Amino acid sequence: MRRKVIAVAVAIAVMAPVNAYAADNGEWSVNPTPPAQPGPAPRLYFFLESPPGTSVQDSVRVTNLADQPRTFRLYGADAYNTPRDGGFGLRTQDATHVDVGAWTRVGAATVTVPAKSQADVPFVITVPANATPGDHVGGVVAMEDQPGATTKQNGVDVTVRRAVAARIYLRVSGPTVPGLRVDGVTTRHDPAWLPSTVDGFYTYDVVNTGNLHLPPRLSVRVTGLFGHRITRHGDVPQIDLLPGARTRLTGTVSGIWPFDVVTTSVTVTADGGVAARGQDTTVVVSWPTLAVLLAAFIWLLWYRRRRARADTAKPRRRLPEPVTVR
Repeated sequence: MRRKVIAVAVAIAVMAPVNAYAADNGEWSVNPTPPAQPGPAPRLYFFLESPPGTSVQDSVRVTNLADQPRTFRLYGADAYNTPRDGGFGLRTQDATHVDVGAWTRVGAATVTVPAKSQADVPFVITVPANATPGDHVGGVVAMEDQPGATTKQNGVDVTVRRAVAARIYLRVSGPTVPGLRVDGVTTRHDPAWLPSTVDGFYTYDVVNTGNLHLPPRLSVRVTGLFGHRITRHGDVPQIDLLPGARTRLTGTVSGIWPFDVVTTSVTVTADGGVAARGQDTTVVVSWPTLAVLLAAFIWLLWYRRRRARADTAKPRRRLPEPVTVR
């Protein structure tokens, strides 16, 4: 029997839908504490602003949705985008934090929340005097004190310590410079044969070159020779790109001709007139088909030359005149 390996594997559940009121995993939730006089819309995330060298205070609400008490570890964390697909994540407690995670001090390292109850925990973010202007993104994480789930890894049972977080968008006062860039647009395709069309895929990098977090609107257009239609499959992803982040996105297409010129154009835009564009043009050649056609063409030339030689009239050879013997 394999031994059960205990590991700390934090799953940060922060990708809540836009219309959700809290980040939760069905057992507990973490969201901004509602103000004493809440407005018409609840706070989904923390949107804070502070000059360098000052502090900002707020409070996070941890709600226990289970039928038994739970104990949570609370800490501040830096945010990041995954290199592929642009997913939003928060670093684990034992990771090195240099931004919001390092600046945040939560009022209690641990909190025990009774069943079907909630607790409001204050926190303070102290912005360094040398903090760069613009957006700094992180979160307040509530991680279960004891591992509460089990999964399989390479045939071994691994216990997982789960976590849920509320995002923090902190804007440090100063000049703001939003910017986006599209890099490395590339199109690839399956081997092509006549007479059928083939499938393909495209990749591109989106880079946030400014100091503001941006949720860019992405547009991808793929066309073929003479502008014929190439079908793009799946939805264009929605990402929240942090300052300085780079992420690679991909998509699939179908309807590429065996002999084609495929143009892939990627456009990203964001509020404030921010826009960037990238393009790739790929020539599609069915090399096996081309080889077969070339071989057939060479054979046809040889065959026609052979027939021409056979049909050419050849002069008859004159026979020697008979010799009369007297």
